[in-house]
Amino acid sequence: MFFRSLGCGLLITLLSGCLQTTIEQPTVGSLQLSDATPWRASGKILVSTKSQRQTLRFTWSHVSIKQDRIELRDTLGLRSVTLVKDSNKYHLESDEGQRTPLSANTLEEPLAGVLSSLPNDIAQLLTGAVSSNSQVISEVVSWSTTARFATPEVLRISFGDYSLKIMIHQWNIGSRE
Repeated sequence: MFFRSLGCGLLITLLSGCLQTTIEQPTVGSLQLSDATPWRASGKILVSTKSQRQTLRFTWSHVSIKQDRIELRDTLGLRSVTLVKDSNKYHLESDEGQRTPLSANTLEEPLAGVLSSLPNDIAQLLTGAVSSNSQVISEVVSWSTTARFATPEVLRISFGDYSLKIMIHQWNIGSRE
């Protein structure tokens, strides 16, 4: 009985320690990406609401201040969608390159709702910048450092009913599509 109580206590202590995360600061001397710098990031996004969760793989290309290209795939790679953000408006791009304005009923929930309420400065948030919207909460959990730039590896973004956990596995800085 004593050993079972000791084992349970140790397990609870270990698990509660795993739940605590510390927020890292970027390495001193590293630059943060500016909005004018083109970049490409790829990784995973966990989209959560109170009732739904969905994990997606993504490749986000920040082409210019006004244009982004986002490729989203399900975890098995069976379904994919390509979105182009041009002057704060999202378009769905077909395999032939045709763009149609994105409407709320084009995609399944929770993705449709997330895209309709994404912060305008989402590309800046991916680089670790603070949102200009006070309703958006973003925090970088861990940073990676390249030769010149500090870039997020893991970050959390919350807005409205949505929570995003973004894990970025690869950064290419200075690449345009």
